[in-house]
Amino acid sequence: MSFEAPSEGHLHWNEQEYAEGKASVLKTIIILSVVTVVEVGIALAYDLLVPDNKGKMFIGLFMAVASVVKVWYIMGVFMHLGHETKAFKMTVLMPFLLLIWAIIAFTVEGATWNHYRHLLNVF
Repeated sequence: MSFEAPSEGHLHWNEQEYAEGKASVLKTIIILSVVTVVEVGIALAYDLLVPDNKGKMFIGLFMAVASVVKVWYIMGVFMHLGHETKAFKMTVLMPFLLLIWAIIAFTVEGATWNHYRHLLNVF
């Protein structure tokens, strides 16, 4: 299979559209790779250089932001949401934001229960 010309599934594209699509995917792959390498590098450097967990919140915040950047590019390019209408983008985005909210809410709730459990020393 040659990537120089459109394949059978993309015969409706002309050469210029195909080249633009290929460049967009390549750009996304490079961005995702760089963000992932930076994430892994920071995590490894943090574990090696900061043994007493100082600044753990900032590392967690950076990892969350980097993950959102990766999700943004994956949804925009590979899920083809970058070319959709605003209403459809919101239809996909709102459940995603609800999931993020639920993760944060359940984490806080679990931490509260854990705190009170230790205060009561019941279990």
